[in-house]
Amino acid sequence: MSERTAAGVISGTLAPLGLFDGWFGKGRALAAAKKCELHGDLAKAVELYVQAKDMGEAARVLTLRGDAEPDVRVRLQHYTQAARMAPKEHPMHNEARAKRANLMIALAGDMAHSAVARRDVLEAAEELLEIGEGMKAAEAYRLLGDKDGEARALAVAGDVERLEFLLSEQAHDEQLARGRNEMAAEIEALLSAGSRREALALATRLAKDNRGDAKVTELERGILDRRVSGTILRVTLGSTPLVLVLGEEVTIGRNEGTLHVASSAVSREHLRIARSAGGGVTVQDLGSRNGTHLRGIKIAGAVEVHDGLELKLGGEVRIRVAPSQHLPGAVDIELGGERYVAPLGPARLGIFDWRLVRGADGWVELQASPDHTPFAETLAMAIPITLLRGDALSKTRGEAAVLQIVE
Repeated sequence: MSERTAAGVISGTLAPLGLFDGWFGKGRALAAAKKCELHGDLAKAVELYVQAKDMGEAARVLTLRGDAEPDVRVRLQHYTQAARMAPKEHPMHNEARAKRANLMIALAGDMAHSAVARRDVLEAAEELLEIGEGMKAAEAYRLLGDKDGEARALAVAGDVERLEFLLSEQAHDEQLARGRNEMAAEIEALLSAGSRREALALATRLAKDNRGDAKVTELERGILDRRVSGTILRVTLGSTPLVLVLGEEVTIGRNEGTLHVASSAVSREHLRIARSAGGGVTVQDLGSRNGTHLRGIKIAGAVEVHDGLELKLGGEVRIRVAPSQHLPGAVDIELGGERYVAPLGPARLGIFDWRLVRGADGWVELQASPDHTPFAETLAMAIPITLLRGDALSKTRGEAAVLQIVE
């Protein structure tokens, strides 16, 4: 046999010398790769398996590197590279994909509510479903709260019992969601009609029954944030902006009472403005340290306002009290550069029989007779109207607002 024939016979056929060189080179690379693997040099082993064009073995060793890697991010890179490296028909292809997907889910953990983490978990769930890991995919979809995805995964897994339970649970959730939506619509209707106290009570109950539901919480918070309560109320009456001081009386002091004055000359509780038994309006010093002066003389007892009084609190802070030019029966108070209107009882607005009062819970209400129902644009309001910031009310349907609640 010639030298060429001796060197080139493979399975009874002639082959080029280069084929022998390639075969023996591959064999040497495989032997070296296994030796490196036995000695724990997995990185070199992967390189040699790739050189030998055994991508399945390269992916296997790269997956082992991932299993041994303490840094989870680097581990994820190894699994990802192994999944891409292994031929699709090789067992390591799906094994590396499964390891990668499960690690992505573990990395998301409690952060699965963030947009980036949700995207990663969804990608992992879809990958697990594609390679037939239905149960693991179902857990990933459950983490996302994706019941449709979970149902598909359970169907792939063939877990009929869990699938039936999920579908019944889903039907129950849909029923609860319909109930929430119906209650939310009822709340909106009550808000639009002016029955805000009832709307708030319903929203509070809904929030209590659905803790953690952001939309429900926002609905309740929205009513609370706009609720008009307290003593000081800014409104626009017609085209005139007013600051109303609601209540049966007005007390003035340095840091207590209805209106505060930042002056050391003023006592903590200094002056009271109230109605007398006869229906008139009086001012009375509350035993202040520096007194209240009228034309340079300290007042004692209750003094009738009549056509108006100009006083000095503590001999320094000017205050003027006079019959109001804006609301019938009220008084105007000029103090500290601000003008207030104090009804000293129900605030009669001079519009039909409309009047503002504070309810027992502090919520400011607009009261009126049924013959003079206020309108919000084209909608007739329920009486009394528990007020919200931003309310704009008119005397007749579709006309311009005559009362606007600023705050």
